[in-house]
Amino acid sequence: MKIKKLAPVVLAAMLLASVAAGCGNTDSETESNTESSASTTSTTSEESSVEEQAEPVEVRITRPQFFGDASENLDLKEEWMQMVQDKYGIKVAVNYLPRNEYTQKINLLMTSDSVDGLVGVFGSSEILNYKDMGVISPFDEYLAENETWNSMPQEMRDLYKFDGEIWGLPAGFTSNLFTRTVRQDWLDNLGMEAPTNLDELYEMAYAFTYDDPDGNGIDDTFGLTSSGTWNLQDIFQAFDARLNNGGGSSITYDPKENCWIDSMLKPEMIDCLTYLNKMYSEGLLDPELFTNGSSAMREKFWSGECGSTYYWLGFSGESAPYLTKITPDVTFTEIPYLTGNITENVNCMWYGSVPYIMVEGTPDADKMAQEFVDLALGSQESHFDFAYGIEGKTYRVDGNTVYTLIDPATDMPMTTPSLTVSIPKYYDDFTFLTDGLTEEEQTTAIDLLNFKKSVIQDGVDAGGIFALSEVITTPVSDTYLLISADISTAFDTAISSAITGTATPQEAVDKYLSEVKALGAQAVLDEANEAAGLTGTLSY
Repeated sequence: MKIKKLAPVVLAAMLLASVAAGCGNTDSETESNTESSASTTSTTSEESSVEEQAEPVEVRITRPQFFGDASENLDLKEEWMQMVQDKYGIKVAVNYLPRNEYTQKINLLMTSDSVDGLVGVFGSSEILNYKDMGVISPFDEYLAENETWNSMPQEMRDLYKFDGEIWGLPAGFTSNLFTRTVRQDWLDNLGMEAPTNLDELYEMAYAFTYDDPDGNGIDDTFGLTSSGTWNLQDIFQAFDARLNNGGGSSITYDPKENCWIDSMLKPEMIDCLTYLNKMYSEGLLDPELFTNGSSAMREKFWSGECGSTYYWLGFSGESAPYLTKITPDVTFTEIPYLTGNITENVNCMWYGSVPYIMVEGTPDADKMAQEFVDLALGSQESHFDFAYGIEGKTYRVDGNTVYTLIDPATDMPMTTPSLTVSIPKYYDDFTFLTDGLTEEEQTTAIDLLNFKKSVIQDGVDAGGIFALSEVITTPVSDTYLLISADISTAFDTAISSAITGTATPQEAVDKYLSEVKALGAQAVLDEANEAAGLTGTLSY
């Protein structure tokens, strides 16, 4: 397993995985007029008809985070939509909803027939939910003859394929991975090496908490921070008590068993929770991990209070601008996976996208889908417009480098439409940076981008990282749609009580298993395995 050391830089503009967009109305007119005249002596007919001329279909998109949140950059939002119409002859109407209430608003719009067109969602679970509700239509017929779509990688086209049909349209295709980011300068101060296994992680966390890693003579640091179990996934993985790829459920695909399981049924879960309870009781683990939001988790790392978290690959680059203000010589290490009870297929990577669904009953849905695919994915120029905005205003292209421009009003990178994320032929062939970097900063930023690619490749080659297909990131199960919220509550209660010590790990797990069995969780495993063509190995 290779571990990379990263120096601080101004972060390169990274491709965004979550974005915003909009909605409008279709105006289509067809006129036909035939006039005839006749006489008693001869019959003559004159027909004048206005040839049917339908206006180009309007591409209507609903998403959050379109050039920032709903109330931000309103002029820029309108300017971009006008630019697309002038440049490509296609009207794109974007309905940009607030991010903090987006899911709730979309649910209301979908159930009240108050939205149509393409609607952005956040993953398979939402796609499956709307599919089950019968409010969306599949894309197969719309895109069967579309050359742009058929030129995309097969894995991309199958990303949201369920029951043999494409129910989600991925407007991009990039690999995603979580890694453990660690303060390398703290390790250096303490004369320690970066951890590679669970024992070494404990030793590091203890030293970060009690051995004054920042050298300020004050007891003001601790080892690990997290927002729930999300940022502890590598620990669960190393114990072979893995969680799902979002870190929020023990119902997950297990590559070792090659089927859907509930990790709470494995004895390794007791060992994992015992380990985490020890860290918690000794003050090595953030005491607020179950009340932290993701922003609080990041802030504790960025403020120099905490020495490690488990987050998106490349988080060290995002952290550098914050921590260099406090510690100019800060450096980082990112650890792709820890070993413990298992050493192979430990961490998972998956292919992310900007997924869209098509609302059932949308007029000209086939044309809308095709126009969107051709714009978002069809050429370098239009693809970058949909990802980065207005060339010359929010981004520029120089050779094979795409620069996000700096907003002179804020001295920060310009916000972007982010209606797509990169596809392989652009991600592999182009470098993406923030404008205005010094030569040294550009070099380091490029190193960060290359690092991200190499971590995945090196981890796959070493056998520690495996690719997780989108179709096995969420159980394909009608029962799961009905009881997932109750299962989630039972999971959260069990994990928090075991880690904080209000119940023993065994008591917490036993209570969880009793509750989810009564809910009908066995049907979830059975249905998910049947849908994936797998044979289950565990039962409640």
